[in-house]
Amino acid sequence: MGKYNFVAGLALLFVITNAKSVFAESVDKDAVWHAVHNNSFRTAEEIKRDKYRNPEQVLRFFEINEASSVGEVAPGGGWYTHILAPLLKEKGRYVGLQHNPAYYGKWPEWAKKLSAYPEKIKNEQELYGNNAIGTWLPAVEGLPVEAASLDFVFITRTMHNWQNQGRLENGLKQSWQILKNNGVLAIVQHREDESSNSDREASSKRGRWKQSDLISVIESFGFKLVASSEMNSNLKDTKNYEKGVWTLPPSLALKEKDKDVYTEIGESDRMTLKFIKVSS
Repeated sequence: MGKYNFVAGLALLFVITNAKSVFAESVDKDAVWHAVHNNSFRTAEEIKRDKYRNPEQVLRFFEINEASSVGEVAPGGGWYTHILAPLLKEKGRYVGLQHNPAYYGKWPEWAKKLSAYPEKIKNEQELYGNNAIGTWLPAVEGLPVEAASLDFVFITRTMHNWQNQGRLENGLKQSWQILKNNGVLAIVQHREDESSNSDREASSKRGRWKQSDLISVIESFGFKLVASSEMNSNLKDTKNYEKGVWTLPPSLALKEKDKDVYTEIGESDRMTLKFIKVSS
């Protein structure tokens, strides 16, 4: 009888342990995990930056999942696009909110590329699926997408551009309009020291914002800060560089000059802020 109980106990322990393992895998390796860690659209160079940008933690912090509707502002080279688009293409909706070509008349080649952005998304269904769209924010007339249609507007390292280009007001107004009530404005932004003597204009030209100032500005457009995180902070970033944030990786604007020094510092110190749209 004792031997039977021992064997039965081992069997029960195996079942419990295996069940725990399966449960843990179902939690840890969900759609967000696969979008970040098991995703053929991501390049090796993009993956190298994960240690600075923490994409899985960022998505979980903002609570973006495979069923979300997400507008990504200024997709750029597609670093986050290559995570978001595959994540959302089956159950959610990806909306690329690119720079508006109407503002780039002085740069015709760049304007031409921006104008082709919606068609680019249509032609890359393997990445985007058939529910994604590409458009521009801020729109010159009307809104880039239907009012109150998005769960998230996701803005990474772009607020300084809006400030520098005079599009901050329209960008935030239209972001508020296209979000659902209680929708999330998700911000990751290069950070300026609170003790800096630089005003907003000077800081933005270096690619940065003071966190307190950015929160104040965003809340003045009908948003409420509900959470912040230091997951993207970098205490090595001294913020006093010849070429602003672009001195650091991945830009390395000074090329070979002190490259080892800036590579050791890593990417910039960043704030991670979660706002919700307050009902009008």
